[in-house]
Amino acid sequence: MIYIRKLWNLLMYAGIEKAEYDKLRPVIRKKNQELLKVFSLLGAAIFLVLFVVSAASAGFASVNSSAYLLCASGMLVILIGSLLLLPNRLPLTVLFVFLFEILLYFFGIRISLLHADKVAVSAVAFLLVSPLLFYDRPIRLSVLTISVVSVFCVIVSRFKSPDVAETDIWNMITFGGVAILTTVFMMSIKVHALHKSEQVEQLSQTDLLTGVKNRNHYESRLMQYPGLSSSNLICVYADANGLHEMNNREGHSAGDRMLCEVAAALQKHFGTEHTYRVGGDEFVAFRTDGHLDSLSSEIAQIKQELKQKGYHVSIGVATRRKADSPMHMHEIVNEAESNMFNDKREFYSRSEHNRRSRAPSPAQ
Repeated sequence: MIYIRKLWNLLMYAGIEKAEYDKLRPVIRKKNQELLKVFSLLGAAIFLVLFVVSAASAGFASVNSSAYLLCASGMLVILIGSLLLLPNRLPLTVLFVFLFEILLYFFGIRISLLHADKVAVSAVAFLLVSPLLFYDRPIRLSVLTISVVSVFCVIVSRFKSPDVAETDIWNMITFGGVAILTTVFMMSIKVHALHKSEQVEQLSQTDLLTGVKNRNHYESRLMQYPGLSSSNLICVYADANGLHEMNNREGHSAGDRMLCEVAAALQKHFGTEHTYRVGGDEFVAFRTDGHLDSLSSEIAQIKQELKQKGYHVSIGVATRRKADSPMHMHEIVNEAESNMFNDKREFYSRSEHNRRSRAPSPAQ
């Protein structure tokens, strides 16, 4: 049973677990989008050059002109789609990858029919190479390979002489099997390498205690937020009240639990990708194009959720509308931090909290 499960994971998820593959799918789509840009550009350039050369020559190459022109046009369509359409519709990447691969297979079959008296070479070459160009499920690539081999065998058996067709059919079946085995093996290696790379990158970006993004990732992404906003930007600066006292009174494990609860509350409302731990007890969260009129009630809700667990947090907010003024990120964050200090003063000014600490100043 365990071998069946391993085989299933190998064919469906390239040897990793389903949950891990699902997390990796956006990365795979992004990688394939970038690869499509490169390969479709190269393909368009190569087929255009071949078309010009074949159109200017006579004999063998000139017969291929129409196939070269058709493939060059198809590559240009895929290139334009990968540049204009895919950035906002990443799920369509799978469709464009299949169009690219099918176009190569079509070219191989078409060239084979144009030279019906000769054994197919291009079709076999593309059968071996094409599945290795992108990232995909091995089962899907295997099904595509089997389909191409089947279509090719039917076509050549009808349009080629029996002796040439027989050679082509045996070649395609043999190399089709090799292509499937190679694809499953190589795709497993590629996906495992991508998975490990993503794990390392996630660890370098993540605060290991709380699970939110760390200071390094905050610094690298801060200046990207104006470009991510189309109407407004919300910055929230939060500070866990009484962390030092809790560490002294109940131990650092209690303080760690407090930080994790504060991080979880912010993540719940602002998302993991936009919540950062920027200091020992300080967090920054962003929201692009959010509803400003409901922000105050949402902040109150965060405080109430934490209060019910026995924790208190001071929160400052700064907002900017994109149409009003340029978004200077350090200015926005500093404003939110200043408002957080005002909230902290108010918290410690209440008699029930005076015993814990004195009110801090921005200089602290």
